Parts: sequence; C-alpha cells; structure tokens
Amino acid sequence: MLYFSQIITYTPHSALSGAIFFCLHTHTNHDTFTESDLMWQTEQSKRYKILAATVTAVIGFLLIRLAWMQVLQGPQYKKIADDNRIRQVTALAPRGTIYDRNGTVLVANRPSFAISVIPFSYTYDAAETILLAAVTGVDAGEIEKLLAPGRELPYSPVRIKRDADQAMIARIQERKSSLPGVMIEAIPVRQYVYNEQAAHLLGYVGIVNETEYAKLKSKGYHPSDLIGKDGLEWIWEEELRGVDGGLQVEVNAQGEEVGIIGDKTTLPGKSLVLTLDGKIQQAAEAAVAELMTVSKQLGEPAAGGAAIALDIRTGGVLAMVSQPAYNPNGFASGISSKDWNALLANKHNPLNNRVIQNAYPPGSVFKIVTAAAALESNLTTATEVFEDRGVYVLNGWKFYGWETKGLGKLTVADGLTWSSDPLFYELGRRLGADALASYALTFGFGKTSGIGLVGEEAGVVPTEEWKTVMYGEPWYPGETLIAAIGQGYYTATLMQQALLLAAVANSGTVFKPLLVDRVVSPDGALVTQFSPEVLRTIYLRPDVWDTIRQGLVGVTSRGTGAAVFQGLPVAVAGKTGSAETGRGTTHSWFACYAPAEKPQIVVAALVEEGGEGSMAAAPIVRKVLEAYFSLPTAQNVPVPAKGKSD
Repeated sequence: MLYFSQIITYTPHSALSGAIFFCLHTHTNHDTFTESDLMWQTEQSKRYKILAATVTAVIGFLLIRLAWMQVLQGPQYKKIADDNRIRQVTALAPRGTIYDRNGTVLVANRPSFAISVIPFSYTYDAAETILLAAVTGVDAGEIEKLLAPGRELPYSPVRIKRDADQAMIARIQERKSSLPGVMIEAIPVRQYVYNEQAAHLLGYVGIVNETEYAKLKSKGYHPSDLIGKDGLEWIWEEELRGVDGGLQVEVNAQGEEVGIIGDKTTLPGKSLVLTLDGKIQQAAEAAVAELMTVSKQLGEPAAGGAAIALDIRTGGVLAMVSQPAYNPNGFASGISSKDWNALLANKHNPLNNRVIQNAYPPGSVFKIVTAAAALESNLTTATEVFEDRGVYVLNGWKFYGWETKGLGKLTVADGLTWSSDPLFYELGRRLGADALASYALTFGFGKTSGIGLVGEEAGVVPTEEWKTVMYGEPWYPGETLIAAIGQGYYTATLMQQALLLAAVANSGTVFKPLLVDRVVSPDGALVTQFSPEVLRTIYLRPDVWDTIRQGLVGVTSRGTGAAVFQGLPVAVAGKTGSAETGRGTTHSWFACYAPAEKPQIVVAALVEEGGEGSMAAAPIVRKVLEAYFSLPTAQNVPVPAKGKSD
C-alpha cells in the first residue's frame, strides 16, 4: 500500500507568516506485520496526534486574533480605511461684519481663492516644496513652517497662499500631477473697505501662531486659521469668528471625488455696530494728513499725528485717527515676513496707535489741572490778579514764558486763555509737587482709560518719592514749576487729554470710552446692547468749574486759539498746548469741547513734533467740528505766526 505524501498549507493574516508543511514518508505494505511494523504504526499515530493538536492550536490562535481585530480593533481599522477614502472639504465661516453707528460697512468679507495643502496627501519632498514655493511666491521655509502643525490634522487643508490670482491658480492646475495634496479652495477674505482709515481701532487678522494655536485648538481652531491680532478684531475674536462648515467627500484611489457623505452648515460670525461715525472719521483722517503736511511747510516736520472725538454724553468714540497708519488688507491676505519686518523697521512706527499707546509731555493742556488744584485748595481765587512779565524768578533761577515780553495782569481764567507760563509757575510753587500729582491722578493721568485696546499707556505722574526711586536724586523746587505747565517728568496720552476736557464739560463726570454700541447676530437680531459707563467722578466746587470753563472759552474767542476758530458759528471751549521734546522740537496739542454752553462732543488732536498747538493741532480740531455739526469747511484756516502762541 502506498501512503501519499500529505501537504498542509496555511497562510494566515499578518499575525502569522509562512506555511506549515508536513510530509508523510511512503511505506510499503507487507503481507505480514512484524513487531517493528507495530512499533512503526504506533509512532505514526503519535505523529498524527501531534499534527492534529498543532493544527488545532494554530486555527484557534487565528480565530482569536481575527475576533480581536474585528470586534475590538474594528473601529480603529475602519477609521483608517475611511480616512483613506474620505476627505474633509472645509467651508470657512465668514467673520462678522463691522458697521459704523449709521450702518455703513467698515469691515466685510469678499470671496477669493487659496492655495492649500492636505498634509496626508503631501509628500513633504524637498523638490515638491521648492516647486510649490516657486508657483506661489511663498518662501519654502515659510511653507514648511506652515505645514508643521498641520500634521496634527492630516486631512484638514493648510492654506499656503491666500487671495491667489487667476495666473497662480492656472500654474497650480498645470503642475497638479507634480503637487500631490495641493488643492485650490474658495474662501472668504477679510476686507477693510476704507483701507487705512481707523486701522488702529479696527485692527487686523493674521495666521494663528504656535503659542496662540496651543491655546485655541481646543476651541476648534486649525493651524492655518486667521484670528484677530489687534484692535476690535482681537478684542471681539470670539464673537466675530463663525463656525466652519463643510463636506465629507468620498474619493477613489486616484483621489477623485465620487460622492458626498456628509454636510455641515457654516455659521457666520456675529457683527458689531460701533459708536464710530464714518463721516467724522473720514474728516479727521483727512485733517490729520493735511496738517502734518502743513506743519512741514511751517518748518516743523511732523513725525506723526492723531485725533480722537468722543460723545460727551456717552463716552462713545466718534473718531480715532493715528498716522502714519497701515493697511490691514495686507494682513488679511497673509503678510510676508519681508513686509512685516518693513513695518517694524519704519522709524515712524505706523503700527503704534498714537491715541493710546504713545505718551508725551502734556504741555499747556495740563494747566487745567494746575488751575483746578489751586482753586479747589484755596491757594488762589478767581479774582486774584497775577503779573506776567515774561519771566519768573525762583531762588535766583529764571523761568521764561512763551511770550518773553510778558502778558501783563491776568486772573486764573485769563491765564488759561493766554496760556501764561509765569502765572502757572506761581500756582505750582504754591501747590507743591505732591499736591499737584494728587490732582493729576484724580483727573485720570497715570491711569488707563479702560477702552480695552491693546497696549494702552498710563503715562507718568511724578512725585518727589517717585523721582528718588527712579533717579536716586531729590526733587528740586524748579521741577515743580516745570511740572505745573505740563513739562518735565509728566507724560500723558491723547486719550487722557480728551478725558480731561470731558471732565470739565460734564462738571466732573467722565464716561468710559465706548467703541461698540451693540452686537448683532448674522440675521440682524440684537445679541448685546451696551450702555454708557461712568469711569470716574471728580468733585470740585461749582465755582472752580465755572472759572476753568471761562478761561477755555476765552482761548477760542480771544486767546491763543482764536485765529483758528474765527468764523466758526459754534462756541468752542478748548486749550492749546506745546510740549518740548528735548530735541529742539515741540509737540502740538489742542483739546476742546463744543458747544461751549451745552457740550456734545470732545475733540483732541496731537501733531508729533508739529510746532505750537494753535499752529497744527487746532486746525485739525476745527475740521472735525465742522464735520460733526455739518458746517461748511473753511478753505484756508488762519494760523498765528510761528513762535507767537502756545
């Protein structure tokens, strides 16, 4: 009898490789069995039993392994399989629209195309990255930087180049086979309708950085998302940002779409209605630009300019201007490292908001504080007469006024009207440094306004102890005189100067600057309405307020600012100011409220290194008031001769 060779072959799943082979030797059947034959059969029987046990064990192991993979690990492997055939097509949510108080659109969104990369499909080959850089104009190192965090979300697109033009899109399409994982997306792009206007207030958007992403990824942000970086875009990021939607698309082995599996609705962000008045903002922008040019023509090259207009009754910001400025549209499309570094290197600091982020010597506008302190402390009266001889002598030291010939006999109100330095030197001497500082703090100097914008400066209110700590020197009597006219160690922001005038206009009640009137949903429904909030209340005797107001009305009717406001049919109460920089130049200040008899609006302006207050800053304020009261614009605003005003 011939026993055929038997071959058992089993090729298991990845858990077991190879095959099991077993061959039985052929045996010739004899007519009789010997004892050796019986032994041989017994041995064969043992071999069969071992084989059977082995096969059973292998099959058992494979069945257990199969069960493990299908039952316990099944969802994981299904996800891997699905990920290989499913692509996420994100539909970016448009950010909320920003309106001015009249419903004029200031910031919106426009459709555009982006060149994006799906990290899962991208080869990360150097040649591919170089080609993508050549086509898009984005530096290869920048592309690698953008893609690095994208590996956390391998199926979500990473936007390499926003706002791609048709030529770029065509180049991508032509090289599609050489750029696996590269796709073209339709996305909304932030649009700042009036370019540089109100840029420092509105802010800008930019690509989320590593630090920001680490904090925001739990809120659904992706590595290439744009977020608010400054201004209102930053403050109101949570409200302005919408909820991204999109599609789940099934693709074949070639990456071609074959069907839609799921659809998630995109939810636009909420919108903001500001207190800002577009008409007043535009007038203020034009006035600052024009007067910066005029200041140069007068021999004082201005380094920058700023203006702020506030609703006295609510604190609402009607206009906020800082120049030079920047165009936030450059950020919306993705600013290059080169352009960003150029902004940072600009000596005129276009990114700085000169209304709140820069502090300067307050100059003669600060004389309002000195007058209020002396009157309230009974160190002078409204009727006391001072003699301005053009120079003030203290301990043998001479301190000159801006009018070296002298201004003659003056009351405190007259001193404000004509900005007499010697009169305020005397008031400063009577007060002392620390008492003056105490009143300055009461008026809000040395404190931020609470407007909420990034980087607001508090300025400096010096005391005798402060100087000792800062400089290791005692306070000198002459420094008190300098402080009384807003020079020396004192620094203030344009916002603080505006709030000082608001305090005078409201008899001590100062409202917190308000930027947003209300938040509305995408369908226009009211979400949140904001009400005026009192920032501080300054308690002075009514006669003190009356004396100060009398002096400020005199400024524009017959004093240092009269030439600028000649012919304006609205009575204005204001104060000129010139602050020495220590570099042989002066900053030009003017702050006021109007109408003088029933105040509605506060306007303050600064021209950095622009000369005397009445020469540069005051004309800006007039043009803003003309816009607010809908008055004809004066073609040629008269200004005093250089060196003849404060």
